[in-house]
Formats: sequence, C-alpha cells, structure tokens
Amino acid sequence: MNNTLIKQLEERIQAKSLLLHPYYQAWQAGELTIEDLQIYAEQYYFFEANFPRYLSAIHSKCEDREVRQSILDNLWDEEHGDYNHRAMWLDFCAGLGLDKSKVEYSEIMPSTQNLLDTYSNTCDNGTFQEGLAVMYAYEAQVPEIALDKMNGLKEFYGLDNPSSLKFFEVHSILDEDHSDKEAEAIANTSDDCGSEVEMALQSALEAWWGFLDGMEQKRQTLMHAAD
Repeated sequence: MNNTLIKQLEERIQAKSLLLHPYYQAWQAGELTIEDLQIYAEQYYFFEANFPRYLSAIHSKCEDREVRQSILDNLWDEEHGDYNHRAMWLDFCAGLGLDKSKVEYSEIMPSTQNLLDTYSNTCDNGTFQEGLAVMYAYEAQVPEIALDKMNGLKEFYGLDNPSSLKFFEVHSILDEDHSDKEAEAIANTSDDCGSEVEMALQSALEAWWGFLDGMEQKRQTLMHAAD
C-alpha cells in the first residue's frame, strides 16, 4: 500500500481546500444573496447530473475486481432510485425558489464547462487510477463542505426544510466512506503511476477553484450592478 502517495495527495488537497476560496468563505459568512445561491445551484447541477457518468467510465476500465465493486457501490449511491442525488439537488434548488426546468436548461458558464471537461477527459481517457484521483480530490472534501454549507443555509438564509437540506446531510456522511475507499484503491494500485495520479488530482483541484472563481466573478458583477 502506497501511503506516501496518499499523504502527498492529502497535502495537495489541503493546499487547495475549497473552504479557503473567497466564494465559500462568503457563503460561510452569510454574504451571498439568494440570487448568488440560485446561480450556484444551477451551475453545480451540471456536475451532479454528470457525476454518475464519470463513475461509470472509471468502473468500465478498472481491472481490479474489488476496486470495481467499490466504484459500483458509489455509483449505486449516486443514481439508484427515484430519490437519487440528482433529485436531492433539485429539491435544494426548489428550496431556493428555482423551477426544475429552469435549472436543467440553464446556460452553462465557461468555468463550469471547464470543470465538466476536466472530469470527463480524465475519466474517459485516463487510467482508472487517475479517474479515482479526480473523484478523491472532491469527495475527500465534501463531508466538511456539506456541513458548513448546511449550517450557513440554516443560520443565514432560514433554509431548514429537511428535503431542501437532504443532499448536504447525506453527503456529509456518505462521502467519508466513498473517499476512504478511493484512497485505499489508489494506494493499492498506483505504485507505477503515482506522478500521473498526482497530476490528475491537481487538475481536478484547479478546475474546482476555477469553478468557484466563476461563481465569485458573477457575484462581484451582480454586486457592482446593484450599486
């Protein structure tokens, strides 16, 4: 097991933690407007809607049976049943006053498209280890992020409807297991491709920061327009 590689990945994640980004710090401080949250919800929807496809691509090329089974577990959690994670996100959107069709047919911002392209390119064209790395880059951060978002939504925006917060509640717990299994799989299968795994993870971290840069730029534009 390559624990050194996992430590290096964790250091990269900590250095580029999404909770350090100005947009998430504004969320934590209650400085976002409802319109800011609505725009975020519309843009993040596209990642959530495509997430199962990324997992499927990794699963299809993985030669290791045990790792493949853990990917399948993750995919099942994401997409099985009518009340899947995409549906949970749309419930959050509804809590913000958004219509489902408006969310599904929103215009994709360039920074959002870059995030989607980064994940699809790595998961479709990279090794399964590289695919796991881009998943780990995000899912390792999700539990803490989900709790912070949920607390901010309750405290600053009065959003306490259980269905509106279900997505965050589920991910604050479930992604601990997902990311632990991803780390284990990477550690056990990446002795010959550690540098490629690191670069894949870094590309995902950069894409996520770029996504939030897009959110922050949009927020600043709306603030200046209101002055």
